[in-house]
Amino acid sequence: MAGDELAGAITAENIRAGKPPAAAKADLFREFILKWREILDANSRPRPFSSAEYVRSLGPPPSEARLVLLLNDICGLSQRDIEYVLDPLSKPFAELLKEGRAVIARQREERKALIVEDEPLIAADLKDVLENMGVTVVGLARTADQGAREALKSAPDIVLADYNLDGQKTGVDAVIAFQDSHQCPVIFITGYPDDVLKGEDVEPDFVIVKPYRPEAVQAAVAHCLDTERFFAIDADSANGDL
Repeated sequence: MAGDELAGAITAENIRAGKPPAAAKADLFREFILKWREILDANSRPRPFSSAEYVRSLGPPPSEARLVLLLNDICGLSQRDIEYVLDPLSKPFAELLKEGRAVIARQREERKALIVEDEPLIAADLKDVLENMGVTVVGLARTADQGAREALKSAPDIVLADYNLDGQKTGVDAVIAFQDSHQCPVIFITGYPDDVLKGEDVEPDFVIVKPYRPEAVQAAVAHCLDTERFFAIDADSANGDL
């Protein structure tokens, strides 16, 4: 919700200024991060339920090294684009990327993952990627119903799901079936990204397009497991406390 509010604020500001919406991916990321930092640095208290308040609920952006990692390994931006998005960098690009990947290399013992994927070879590959990070894979589900049952049974810390599963239901159906009883980060790894993103019932933390790179999966999983996730607004939000 906060990310949507921030993207909306950027678009509205561009329209007011008579500028066309940022068409290039790098331009959009740059404006997004600049606006995020601007709102957090503002001295005035934002109005309750305003775009600024939602954005402030996110806290500060990720560290510079982690942003470089996410933009490079998940979003696929080039070094030149990343240097533009984050200008000015405090350190050389290569040094920041190395720092970001050192974060990925940390083992994450006692964290559990569920894989919902009907292609056995892909499921096995994802299992290897996760286990190399120290994450325990508590289940390999091939259908949406199996995925929902396993999620409720094992309470994973993260779910990796395909969209187009074997059967009538999708990976989104699996998440919908368990998310009211068990909330955790969800990463969709799919050849149908538009189908995942067109609905409003599920807000995935990341959507990674097949064929995927293991580095992208590792970066997404690490970020989800390392970041405190904001699930809902409680009653205190009525007083402006998020």
